[in-house]
Amino acid sequence: MKRNLLLDLSKIKGNRIIYGLLVVLLPYCLTRCGSPDNNLYKFDPRTFEENSFYLSEIADEVKYVPLDNSIPLGSILNIHFRNNTIYFSSKDIGILAFDRETQQLKLIGTVGKGPGEYLYNNSFTVDENTKTIYILDRGDIIKVFSGTGKFLRSFSLQGYGVSEAIECYNSRLFVSYALQFENARYKWIVFDTLGNVIEKKGRGIPSFTANYGTNRTAYKFGHRIYYWSNYTDTVFSVLPDLKEEASFIISPGEHRPPRSNLSFEQLMQNKFLNLFTIFETNRFFVIRYYYQKPTLTLIEKHNQESFMTYLEYDYENCLNGIENDIDGGYYFIPEYYFTEKGREYMVGLQYPYQIKARVANDEFKDLIPKNPEKKKELEKLAASLKETDNPVLVLVRLKK
Repeated sequence: MKRNLLLDLSKIKGNRIIYGLLVVLLPYCLTRCGSPDNNLYKFDPRTFEENSFYLSEIADEVKYVPLDNSIPLGSILNIHFRNNTIYFSSKDIGILAFDRETQQLKLIGTVGKGPGEYLYNNSFTVDENTKTIYILDRGDIIKVFSGTGKFLRSFSLQGYGVSEAIECYNSRLFVSYALQFENARYKWIVFDTLGNVIEKKGRGIPSFTANYGTNRTAYKFGHRIYYWSNYTDTVFSVLPDLKEEASFIISPGEHRPPRSNLSFEQLMQNKFLNLFTIFETNRFFVIRYYYQKPTLTLIEKHNQESFMTYLEYDYENCLNGIENDIDGGYYFIPEYYFTEKGREYMVGLQYPYQIKARVANDEFKDLIPKNPEKKKELEKLAASLKETDNPVLVLVRLKK
């Protein structure tokens, strides 16, 4: 999606002052001046064609982290990396913390209806400074736990709309709201850790009611929070001073869901864009979405070149993704992003049966990957796993 500036500089070279100013200001104006629609990347799922690519094109190392089996994780909904701890949201078990040094899992609080317990845990966040865990529970109630799993307090977010996602941001809570409900008065609110409002951002569009939901609607990158909605045309970033800027555009068109309820037949047609996950790295926008088919797309920031592949699922498990030519392992599906010691990582999850089946495959046995030694390590890992073990974390180190 390259843009050309239709300006004939030769006509003004005679005026050295004006020409000099244009030379200085032109790069700035190309990125900052004018309307966001003219200068920001526009994501349009209708324009992509499937083009296979290999993991070695974006990464230089793959590391597998088997998880402690003392607590069965079940279906994992969300992941957060904070310092040397990995936090999981498991649908039926609750929030768990995995200590990478001790290799042990620890349960944070308890799932239930009693005091200090929580029922829902899909959206949660962790303060990287204090290790305090904040869980968005049913009824827009925030449940707060210490890093050791002790219940500390709770506070209500009721009265502002339906909370959709939370992120901890400089020891403050960023909460995004579901715009498809009439009572949603704000796009986001920033609270302190006791539930007091620090800043609010009005919804900016007329109220409406719709039954086409969204998934994770906020992510952190660098020193900013980014958020989006299926019903708005811009992914925004919120700066540390709580001002916001447009990041990129989600192109409008007939592929966008209407701001109204959809019939069952319309929902089954799968013709509307549904954004599942967005995050970014220094090099890419990474977008997982459903538009006719489940899809993974990586877009280069500097030139807008894209890698796109359709995803196939068996129940909840993905059967394909980015082809792993580094060690010949199973397809990689990026779920999360973090940085460590100055390096960037994308994170995926693989089930033991997937790893074992891949290693037992005749194609794998004849394969010569980029790193044959890593292939041997993967074979040893597969032999050590039981199919009933917890999922394995796949840490993919991105190229500099």
